[in-house]
Amino acid sequence: MAAVIKPLMMGGETPWLLYGVGAILALLLNWLKVPALPFSLGMFIPLQLNAPLLVGAIISWFVGSRSKDEAVNKARKERGTLLASGFIAGGALMGVVSAAMIFFGFKYVSPLSDSASNWLAIVMYIALILFLAVSCLRAKKEN
Repeated sequence: MAAVIKPLMMGGETPWLLYGVGAILALLLNWLKVPALPFSLGMFIPLQLNAPLLVGAIISWFVGSRSKDEAVNKARKERGTLLASGFIAGGALMGVVSAAMIFFGFKYVSPLSDSASNWLAIVMYIALILFLAVSCLRAKKEN
């Protein structure tokens, strides 16, 4: 984004060729019925941030396609959106708490080894995925 804004705001050489390639790519994706925004995000966001997005999309597809009743599927997806939003907000709040702890000089030393911490993180990630999927599958349609 900085490469796009800088020439427009501060002057200088504008990369028109790149803008043209981007426009042609967006038109081509649109013609192929591929949503341009998710494709673009997939190209620019690092893999460690894209992987949870992909897992979330798979969970959304899974819980939103288990029933033949579209109202149930919609209720499940809405519940999933609500839960996922809560996870995002909680993560952001914990980021603020972590920054405050670092600012005030609190140093936490984990009693676990790096390998054990990694395995615990994987187990907790799988537990969160299962919690999200099971909670969404329990959603009922609104009357």
